Amino acid sequence: MKTMVVPLMAAISLLPVSQTMAQSGAMDTVPAKPDAQVTFMNWSEQPYSQWAFRNVGIAPSLMVPRAGDIVMLEEIPDPSIGDLSFDYGGKSYTVREAMIGDDTDGIVVLKDGKIVYEEYFNGFGERDHHLWASSTKSLVGLAMGLLVEDGKVNVDDLVETYIPELKGTYFGNRTVRDVLNMVSALGYTEDYENFEPGAVSTEYFRRLGFIPAFDLMAMNPKKDDTPRGILEFLPRFEGNPDLKPRDRFEYHSPNVDVAGWIIARVSGKPLHQFIADNVWNKLGVEHDAFFMSDVAFNPIATGGFNTTLRDFARVGQVVANNGEYNGVQVFPEFWVKDTFSLTEEELQQMSQSDYKDPAAPRFDDWLEGYKNYLWVHDAEKGIGTFRGVFGQHLYVNQAENVVIATFSSAKSASNAARETNKPRLAAFDAIAGHLK
Repeated sequence: MKTMVVPLMAAISLLPVSQTMAQSGAMDTVPAKPDAQVTFMNWSEQPYSQWAFRNVGIAPSLMVPRAGDIVMLEEIPDPSIGDLSFDYGGKSYTVREAMIGDDTDGIVVLKDGKIVYEEYFNGFGERDHHLWASSTKSLVGLAMGLLVEDGKVNVDDLVETYIPELKGTYFGNRTVRDVLNMVSALGYTEDYENFEPGAVSTEYFRRLGFIPAFDLMAMNPKKDDTPRGILEFLPRFEGNPDLKPRDRFEYHSPNVDVAGWIIARVSGKPLHQFIADNVWNKLGVEHDAFFMSDVAFNPIATGGFNTTLRDFARVGQVVANNGEYNGVQVFPEFWVKDTFSLTEEELQQMSQSDYKDPAAPRFDDWLEGYKNYLWVHDAEKGIGTFRGVFGQHLYVNQAENVVIATFSSAKSASNAARETNKPRLAAFDAIAGHLK
């Protein structure tokens, strides 16, 4: 059966004029005109991001090749999903309107592992790769479970147990659980817009590639011991003097770089190879994947994974199946179940965060907790999301066996602070209710 894929011109016709202009603006001629060229300075800004997020190979990258037979996703289209109506914030939306309103590049909906809805916008297509951004975090959290199951990592151990280079540092004195649940109380600000020169957060983002760092690219590590990459920079983080570890959840990306380093050190493989061998080669995916890397060629654990949209959805189906896919136990069942099993302490950590303060810009009515880098909406029903800046989402609803994957190139980075993202989250629930 044919997938519901909106042809390019039809997709463009659905967009507001401003988005149509943006779609045809970046890299639209050969060679690209000066005002249409994507650069390291503008790649995360509209209209350039709509091209750049599906061509992240402009940055250093590392391959995650597929292997084995492709397991094709069966298609049972339900075209009514795009026009499905729901209310949020006193307004009525259709699913398609909610997606377009937050600059969605593509959406795939799975019910019982089958594609029931698929639509693309902004020139994006089913064979295009796209940046996961911080949805990568959830994949890293799942990968950690493989080492926990094998008895190679104990989440109650200090980080320095596994990374001697962090011995005596702030991160070294945190537990693996602290970094997996982002309750490490870092002296750090996850701010995507206000970069104070020399601040630890600014220097971190420079190494992440979010801010161009041409000096680090040009630096010769044989002659200068300045940390060029993310991992070498981690010892420089300190704690927040006004907060104790495990007091509350704070969304701090460097925690995931620590977890990625642990996976690499304990497994003896670079993170991208570990993911390839233990995850990507077991999913019957349609395409290779790749990791964006820093200038030292460390895969960016906190936000660098890139795949096609259908393959993104496949990962969600693994979680929906408690780690199993196509007859293979990809992630440990106990680990997936543990991720959705929030303790009283973990519930309290979320309740004290800005995400549960109705007066805070990042208030999130959906969130119940955060564990192993998964945003848990409803622990009892097994509902949660992978989330990445600029609108990358993977919604998993175990109770209804529904998975929804979206890639986007939204106007601003923070999903929590971007009002146009909230109808997207409401649309996920509406779709799951429709497919119940």
